[in-house]
Amino acid sequence: MRHLFTVVVLSDIHGNAAALRAVLDDVRRSPYDRMVVAGDLVYGGPRPAQALALIRGLHADVVCGNADRAVVAEDSPWVRDAIGPGGMAYLAALPFSRRLTPPGGASPGDDLMVVHATPTDVEGILTVAADPFGTFPVTTEAEARRLLGDAQAALIVSGHVHYASEGRVAGRRFASVGSVGLPFDGDPRAAYARVSWDGGAWAIENLRVPYDHLAVAAEARTCGAPFAETTVRRLETARI
Repeated sequence: MRHLFTVVVLSDIHGNAAALRAVLDDVRRSPYDRMVVAGDLVYGGPRPAQALALIRGLHADVVCGNADRAVVAEDSPWVRDAIGPGGMAYLAALPFSRRLTPPGGASPGDDLMVVHATPTDVEGILTVAADPFGTFPVTTEAEARRLLGDAQAALIVSGHVHYASEGRVAGRRFASVGSVGLPFDGDPRAAYARVSWDGGAWAIENLRVPYDHLAVAAEARTCGAPFAETTVRRLETARI
């Protein structure tokens, strides 16, 4: 099927610059039209400043995640010191969502809407399929309706839960993409998605990229961050 418009969606880098570099190398192998980074940029990995520099060097739309909001709200002095005042100002200015209308499409019915978690709550958890370990149960219809609010789009894409899923809930099509830096689906490879418009609908292709996650875990173990132990465990197991 011929794709008329392709959007690369990255999410949940969490300060893992090595994973982000691997993903960006993979992304560049195939053409695309736009890139959206769906938040959680710096907290949780050993190289927040390097990850943020890579993101800021992209021609990409970037939205805020709950971890970005937490860093701005003076959580994690270690991360704040690493990214400096300029990085803090960048995080503070990130928008909540991004909406893209494909060429020839009509808004809002044909739009792709990208959020970190849900259209109403940057910390809310909305799932249309359980993760492989049963950590995140499927959201009820009533709760999904509350979290979606009045958002309208052909497809709403999020990150936040660190695994890929897709389905319909409360009359809308909703999908999550996997995590670049800290996958929670048992697969340690970095994840991202290509979301393509064919003139009538959006299709999602979830992709995985190998990189040396154990080397990043070793670096995290000695980086001095207060969250290092949790990060090491998550990198080694690819579980929350």
